[in-house]
Amino acid sequence: MTALIDLNAELAAGAELQKNAAKGAASVATKANLEKVLAQAPADQAPPKLAGLLKRAVRMIDQKGPAEGARIALKALDLAPEHPLSNHVMALCLERLGRLSKSLEFYERAWRLDPKNPEIYQNLGMVAWKLDMLDAAEKFIRLFAQMAPDSAAAAINLSGVLRDQGKFSDAIELLRAAIYRAPDNAELWNSLGTVLLEAGDPEQAATFYLEALRLKEGFSRAHHNLAYTLELRGDVEGAVEHFKKALENPQSETDRITMEHGLALTTLALGKLEEGWQRYAIRLNPQFEASTFFQYGGKMWDGADPAALAGKTVLVSGEQGLGDEIMFAQMLPDIIEAVGPDGEVRLATERRLVALMQRSFPQVKVACHYTVSREGREFRFAPDLTKDGKVDLWFPIANACRSFRTRFEDFAEGAFLTADEELVEQFRAQLAGFGPGLKVGLLWKSLKMTAKRTKFFSGFEAWKPVLTLPGIEFVNLQYGEVAAELARAKTEFGVTIHQPEGLDLKDDLDHVAALGTACDLVVGPMNATINLTAASGGRAIVIQNQRRTWVNMGQDRLPWYPQIEVVYSDAFGNWGSLMDSLAARLSREARSAAA
Repeated sequence: MTALIDLNAELAAGAELQKNAAKGAASVATKANLEKVLAQAPADQAPPKLAGLLKRAVRMIDQKGPAEGARIALKALDLAPEHPLSNHVMALCLERLGRLSKSLEFYERAWRLDPKNPEIYQNLGMVAWKLDMLDAAEKFIRLFAQMAPDSAAAAINLSGVLRDQGKFSDAIELLRAAIYRAPDNAELWNSLGTVLLEAGDPEQAATFYLEALRLKEGFSRAHHNLAYTLELRGDVEGAVEHFKKALENPQSETDRITMEHGLALTTLALGKLEEGWQRYAIRLNPQFEASTFFQYGGKMWDGADPAALAGKTVLVSGEQGLGDEIMFAQMLPDIIEAVGPDGEVRLATERRLVALMQRSFPQVKVACHYTVSREGREFRFAPDLTKDGKVDLWFPIANACRSFRTRFEDFAEGAFLTADEELVEQFRAQLAGFGPGLKVGLLWKSLKMTAKRTKFFSGFEAWKPVLTLPGIEFVNLQYGEVAAELARAKTEFGVTIHQPEGLDLKDDLDHVAALGTACDLVVGPMNATINLTAASGGRAIVIQNQRRTWVNMGQDRLPWYPQIEVVYSDAFGNWGSLMDSLAARLSREARSAAA
């Protein structure tokens, strides 16, 4: 039925990567419900030949896989393209194949043909959620909840969508009402814990996860969520224990991969570097929600044997976020040494880092990588480094940790990037014009302040005791939209946060590295600018709402940047104590500078 779908093209394309992990979603028994409907459907609703094809298609999903189910569903579509069940079964097969966008099309067709079927509303909402179409997901799951008011799955999934929209109070009230109706439902308690966790309250969240585990022993998602909660609270040993319990019976392969990734990070947070880096390879699994598909061709080095690099032409690829690319670049001198004079190192890095990386590593051939998103998956290329066909080995840069960062003494001291000295001097001259006090670069948030990320950053009002310290001139290093915060500092706090001239804080990263180096000190949460400053030899104080993380690796400071300080809160979410500690530390710094 080529007018509706080119099934061969869909099968060849492979699964889309979910744009939203739909964390904590309740399973939807679409397959079982369809089997029941087809078994009970009278002949005038589903002619015998059509019903037979659809029953076979649904059975094949489990017996031979969704691809075989889709092939049989295609025959049903050819026979009855306007029948709601033909479209519903094809949508289910496509969803199981991971072809989410096309699945959504067929669920919509089924909905138009059978608008009174509550199952279809739930399916539409779930696929929209996975595609990060949150408003549409909320609409359809609300309609399903109205049709099935006693459905725990409706409450769980609607609360998850509300949570991802940042509507935490609405999600909590919805789940409280559902728990009142079904107090023994472990999934509801687990969902309430997840909403509270994302709202920034891991203490309460842990209580509800424990109740879910009391009601349902061996509940893998509750073990996983409790592990994450314990990690935020600083109990990394407990987190590892619960990640391992979660992995005893994950509900799906996607769940398993997510749990393996969590275990890898907590293993690193314990300081078990060798084991942690081995586990960290899970980030490259194609089914991991944040995986990148590197399109470099040839053989990937797994990081285990540095001798394999000797004399080779090696392509090192930046990976993950901008800050990660900078941090992992600390290993480039080790990689260059391992490759040796008879080989060549090529670096594919973020476009904005090319000039800085080339200056810092003149013996390396540096070019930018290109990342394109197709159907939710990220594909990374570096044509300027691969077009000559001479690359022997390539690897995402964190693979090198398995060879070069398995002991704390492996971490280098001091700067490993070289800021443009002329730019540094220009910025020092500009900073001198801001006043006589200590020049402190200021950061306070992430560029991507999603509902899930907000709990890791303080509100701007929390900075008042820091910003009002005497003897300090604060310099804005925060990229993104900051006009409202700068105006608020002026009107409410009586503080001018100076705006440096002559650079774009988001795009001119060579200038940002120079400005961070020119400042007497840079303070803020761990982001790309802090990484640039520290990697270039500048002084920094990092604030952390979480004491034990994979980046700290069980240490009080950051092994990647041993010269910078870290100020911690005394408990997750206690920004007041953290800011008091930071203010005391900066006050001492200002007095010392003035002496």
